[in-house]
Amino acid sequence: NKQTQNDIANLFDSVDDKKLAQASNQTKPKNEQKQEETIVLARDNSNRVVVLDPGHGGKDCGAQAGKICEKTITLAIGKLIKKTLESRGYKVYMTRDSDSYISLTDRTKFANNKEADIFVSIHANSLPKTSKSYSVTNGIETYFLSSARSERARKVAEIENKDDIEVMNYFSKLSFLNSINSQRLLASNKLAIDVQHGMLVNARKLYSKTTDGGVREGPFWVLVGALMPSILVEVGYISHKSDLEKLQKKNYQERLAIGIADGIDN
Repeated sequence: NKQTQNDIANLFDSVDDKKLAQASNQTKPKNEQKQEETIVLARDNSNRVVVLDPGHGGKDCGAQAGKICEKTITLAIGKLIKKTLESRGYKVYMTRDSDSYISLTDRTKFANNKEADIFVSIHANSLPKTSKSYSVTNGIETYFLSSARSERARKVAEIENKDDIEVMNYFSKLSFLNSINSQRLLASNKLAIDVQHGMLVNARKLYSKTTDGGVREGPFWVLVGALMPSILVEVGYISHKSDLEKLQKKNYQERLAIGIADGIDN
């Protein structure tokens, strides 16, 4: 209802927007980056738990281009991220490791039950064929939970939220507001910035003109209820010919996986 929307809007407005803007625009000097790389190598990640969530699955194909389903691409990338993170000492769980259907609500329940430190939901974007930008829009984007602040974020969220009919009833006003707080919002925003940066740096090693879709806020139900910093990555546009070709190549999938792992390391 209208009161619920106002409460949610007020909650997000209470976060210091200047901090978010500063975090989004920060550029680290090379010497600082080298110092951070040294810290990453020395860090003990054995007690850090990451839950990876390959989007869609089973009866839910997700976005589709011909016979190619989003669910297949997200699972392949998810497995590569798991392998990369485990090689760095992390304890990693996946909401699904096969072509199985899992509801949106069960995905964050799984992460909470594993007492995860970080939750990453993996998706591939798409535009309807009726869109004027159908064959043009491309690139990598990363989202963190909030009420939608742009038309683009709202439309992406609408696509990814198509799952359970009862999902809106499940997430009552109270459960929604209790699932987030300003501290977790800032932590999720920082995680989104680091992961977006990691994906871009690594993707551009193969494709220098990879488009930066930026870090955005959106009301993704798969992130609602997560009790840890959580993000949703859109690894490319299935509706874009070039993106679709790249997303099917293992070397590109590996680059994205390394980039996401690098972002988590930061």
